[in-house]
Amino acid sequence: MQKIYFFLLCLFPLMSCSQNKTSESPVEKNNIIIPQQNFTTLKFEAEGKPCIALINNRYIGYKEKSKFSLSLFIMVNTIDKNKDGHPDEKETEIFNTLQTEIISELSKVLGPYCYVGTTTMPGYRDILLYINPEEREKATDILKKLKEKNSRIDTISFEEDTEWEAVASFYEAISLKN
Repeated sequence: MQKIYFFLLCLFPLMSCSQNKTSESPVEKNNIIIPQQNFTTLKFEAEGKPCIALINNRYIGYKEKSKFSLSLFIMVNTIDKNKDGHPDEKETEIFNTLQTEIISELSKVLGPYCYVGTTTMPGYRDILLYINPEEREKATDILKKLKEKNSRIDTISFEEDTEWEAVASFYEAISLKN
């Protein structure tokens, strides 16, 4: 499992927030400052079952939330799972490939967006993004096509969330952890 997290940590910097540069300073794109990223693993319970979140630290105290006020959560079903409902090694590889495809396809049509991270829950995983509300139709079109090709993609949900309340508890936990 540690290999998987290491792989994810190596892969995500290439995809998140439409970042095209690697530098120590924040990235500026279309007058939007996007801070550097780093991921934190959080363990928690839901309905008495263990869960894991891999959360992008770059958005702690992020000042540009209002520009990315639409949450986009993509639920991916876990087919082959362990006793806790978490993906086995083969299923994790499938999820990582699917997630890479999803992020890649969204990156082709969306302007800047914020990749917050993933959660692993019993029976499914969520990909957590925040986008500009004007990009909703483009994201919907791409995700519908991907969902038609891959039955693991279960639900695609959008919600107006200007303060990022849906992920606030993750960022509070990271602040307490550090």
